Amino acid sequence: MLKIASGALCAILTVTGASAQETVPWASSNVGGWNVAVDRTIGDSCFILAAFENDFVVRFQFNNRAQNVQFIIGNLKWGSVEDGEAYDMEVAFGAEEPWSGDGMGYLWNDILPSLVLSVPVEGERASAFLHEFAQMNGVKVRHDGVEVANLAFQNNSQAVAEMLACQEMMMANAGSLDPFEGSEVPAEPL
Repeated sequence: MLKIASGALCAILTVTGASAQETVPWASSNVGGWNVAVDRTIGDSCFILAAFENDFVVRFQFNNRAQNVQFIIGNLKWGSVEDGEAYDMEVAFGAEEPWSGDGMGYLWNDILPSLVLSVPVEGERASAFLHEFAQMNGVKVRHDGVEVANLAFQNNSQAVAEMLACQEMMMANAGSLDPFEGSEVPAEPL
């Protein structure tokens, strides 16, 4: 039952905003339990999304508009999280030193209270953040020094590789989701 509920919540959250046209599934839309898609609302940025035990949902994404990478964690039980409020947050991937800063409260699709930790693309920090996320087998999240989540990851390295391929395609197409735009069509079918 939990798998069905988590899967349904994950499907709802993959569709962002008002319509499904704002989120486009990537060619390999499911990589080892991680959904891979493009979010049109943030400059055709790619993301991965997975549901976990105890009603947790994790989304890791590029945000072309804000020029950062973002780790988003949500749980329906976090009803007191306020949209736009800053929360002291630490995110530790595996045994690595935690990333800390203000996690912004966010009401995901108007139904899921979440925290968003953003790391700017400038410099090497975003690359290190992405690398740790891809290479480690889990994450611990703390708020005000108290652990609020401890999740085991599977297939995150493959999912990140697919998200990077997606993002590379989005950057190459500069906002166009049509990969055939501007390319020559073969004269004869293959």
